[in-house]
Amino acid sequence: MRKNRSEIYLAIFIVAVIAATAFLYLQNQEKNSAGIFPEKLGDMSLALYREGDAAMTEVKSLHRGVNVEIENAYIANYRSTQSSKAKFWVSESKTSEEAASLLAAMNNRVGKTGTFSDSTPLDIEGITVYFVTGQPELGLYHYFYAKDKMVFWIQVDNPDESYRVNFVKEAIKRI
Repeated sequence: MRKNRSEIYLAIFIVAVIAATAFLYLQNQEKNSAGIFPEKLGDMSLALYREGDAAMTEVKSLHRGVNVEIENAYIANYRSTQSSKAKFWVSESKTSEEAASLLAAMNNRVGKTGTFSDSTPLDIEGITVYFVTGQPELGLYHYFYAKDKMVFWIQVDNPDESYRVNFVKEAIKRI
């Protein structure tokens, strides 16, 4: 009888330890949740992440005048100790065809607003990535492209072209 009681206490203790470990793990996962974005990208660390209604509102406002529905949106800011910064605006469409249509509409409008230069297409990791420069108050260097059902717009604040291209290359590979 004593042996059974101690076995029951041991079983309860083991279950409690497993439950506490699972609870702490899930709580930690929620705090570090960055959706589609890795915690580090190049030499930069994730500084801000938004999705849901707040991200949808901001991303939709950027697509004014473009008649394409998006299903979800994501925003992330990255920073490094060397004062490099990057910001992502990502929209997710229902299909890759809708994402490609949104990208084409963006590319057709981007140079006509006076806010950005005409785009220059680049091939990075087998994806056509468009590069534009913006006015200083908007950030000078921007890259945009479609990958699967998502359209990415990345602003990279660093004057070194090879640094920027390598950052975009890593983003394409990892996100």
